[in-house]
Amino acid sequence: MKTATKWLPKWLPNKGNKTMAKADLTTDTQIKKAIKDTIKTAKTANHPIAGYKGLELRIRPHKDSQDATADFRHRYTHPITGKRPYMTLGQYPALSLADARQYHSDNMQLLAKCIDPIEHRADAKQKEITDRQNTLQHFINEWRDIQDSKNLSTGTINKNKELLKPIESQLGHMRVTDITPSIVIKFINGIQKKHTYKGLRVRTLLKSILQIAKAHMVIEYNPASELQGTLKNHKVKHRPALSNDVTAFAKLLNDIDQLDDTRQLYNKSILQLLSLTFVRIGDACAMQWADIDLNAKQWHLEPQKSKGRGDMVDSIVIPLAPQAMAILERMQPLTGEQKHVFHNSRRKKAPYHHMQEVNKVLNSELMNDGKGYKHIHSPHGFRASAKTMLMERLGYDELITELALGHAMLNKYGKAYNRMTAIEDRTRMMTKWANYLDDIKAGKFDNVIHADFKSKKEKQA
Repeated sequence: MKTATKWLPKWLPNKGNKTMAKADLTTDTQIKKAIKDTIKTAKTANHPIAGYKGLELRIRPHKDSQDATADFRHRYTHPITGKRPYMTLGQYPALSLADARQYHSDNMQLLAKCIDPIEHRADAKQKEITDRQNTLQHFINEWRDIQDSKNLSTGTINKNKELLKPIESQLGHMRVTDITPSIVIKFINGIQKKHTYKGLRVRTLLKSILQIAKAHMVIEYNPASELQGTLKNHKVKHRPALSNDVTAFAKLLNDIDQLDDTRQLYNKSILQLLSLTFVRIGDACAMQWADIDLNAKQWHLEPQKSKGRGDMVDSIVIPLAPQAMAILERMQPLTGEQKHVFHNSRRKKAPYHHMQEVNKVLNSELMNDGKGYKHIHSPHGFRASAKTMLMERLGYDELITELALGHAMLNKYGKAYNRMTAIEDRTRMMTKWANYLDDIKAGKFDNVIHADFKSKKEKQA
C-alpha cells in the first residue's frame, strides 16, 4: 500500500522545487556567504531580510559560470486589488542592504496612503522623461537640427556655437516652463556687463529656441520677448569707409593698383573686384568659376550671409564691367582649372584665399604712404563708398543701389515685396561706376553724371 504524499506549499523547501527559501539575512557578510552557497548548489534561492516583511534577496546562479545575480525584491499586497506583486528594487551590491531597507520603508509609507509603489515609480519615471523633454536643452537640440538643414556658412555655424555656449551652460538644464522674463533679463544683463552687443545676439537666439517650445505648446508665451527697456542698447559702429572724400578714395584705388602682382596678386585682384562689384569680402574670396558667365559677363552669386536673413536676397546677378572682366581674364590661366577663382590648396576645408590676408595688406605699410588704412577704410567699406558715390556723384536713386547691394526691398511691415532685378539698368550703372573709378584715379574729379530714370512717356508729356 502506497504512502500518501503530504502536500506542501511551493514556497517551502523540498527536493522538487528549484527556488529555495533560506534563513533571514541581517548583514553584508551573510549576503556574500549566501551568494557563494547558492553558486555551489546551482539553484535559485530567496533569502528574507530580517525585520522587513516582504523584503528578500533573490540569488540566481549563472549557468556555466562561477557567478550569480542578486536582486532585492519587495513583495507586498496591492492596496486596491489585493494582488501580491513583486517589485524589484535593484541589484546587490550596486544597491546596498541599507538602501534596500530604505526603499522598503518608502514603499510601506506609500502603501499606508493606498498608493501602489510600482505604479508610483512608473509615474515618477514618466514625469522625469517629460521633464527632460521639456528642458531648454531639448529645444536647443531641436533648434540645432533645424540649423543643420539650412546649409549655413562655416562662419555662421561658428558664431552660433559661440552664442549657444552661455545658453547651454546656464539655462540648458532648466525646464522651459520655469524660465521667466526676469530670469532671461538677469541672464542677458550678466553677458552685457562685458559684451553689450553679444548679449543682444544671445537674447535673439534664445528667443528663437523658446519659440520652438511655444510652437509645441509647452509654454504659452515666449519669456525672451518684449524685453524693451530692460536691456542695454548697442550703438551701431559702422565699419570704416572712405565714402565722402573722393580724393582720398582715389588714392586708395591707386594704392591698390600699385601692389606687387607677384606677391600680392590675390590681394590686389580681390581689392580691385571689391571696388568694382562692392560685394562682401567673404563672397569675393570664395568666388567660383562655375558662377561666372564669361559670355554674358555676369556673376551669379549666392551671398554667404544671406541665408536665413529676410533683409537680403538669396541670390543676385552681378553685372561685370569690362574692368572686372579684365581681372578674371588675368586669373583664368592661374586658377581656371580649379573650383575657386582665388584657389588656395593649403586650406583644406575652404580652399580659397583667406579674407584676413586682404585685411592685413589693406592695413599694412604697403598702403597709404606706410600708414595703412586701419580705422580709415575696410574691405566692407567699399559697399558704403559705392552706395554713397553712386547716389551723390552719379545721381542714381535708392532703389537701384539697394538692388545692387543685394538688399531685399522691404515694405513698412518689414517684409520683402519688390522682386525686381533691374538687370539692364544695373549693367549700365556698373559700367559707369567702373569708368568713374578710372576717371578719379586719373585725377578727374569733376565728372559728375546724373542718371535719368524717367520713362519715355514722362519725357514726352
